[in-house]
Amino acid sequence: MPNHPVRRPVALIAWCSTAAIGAATATGAAATSTYAVCAVGLFALGGGALAAYRTVRAAENRTDLVVLEHLRLDPRLTAEALATVLGLRPAAVQLSLHRLASARQLPSSTTPPSPGS
Repeated sequence: MPNHPVRRPVALIAWCSTAAIGAATATGAAATSTYAVCAVGLFALGGGALAAYRTVRAAENRTDLVVLEHLRLDPRLTAEALATVLGLRPAAVQLSLHRLASARQLPSSTTPPSPGS
């Protein structure tokens, strides 16, 4: 497994572009009263938005797994140390720690992040 989670920005850009094109198509079609085309645009908008959401959630899940793996090896690692080791922003690691703490998946000797840190 690599030191840091694999990022897939190309897929996210593609799905967001699909959603944007769908929104533009739906808006243009509604303005000209071509409702069948509007429906297709709305379908593209919804599908693109859902796929973008799932792409982001998959990336977050991979980040959570990598953070959890490193914490199991050394539960005393801080969020900043994890961010440095994984090549991530400290905020991304804090969010991951928060998700893991909420799901009660943190190793027992790891303290969850405080809201102010």
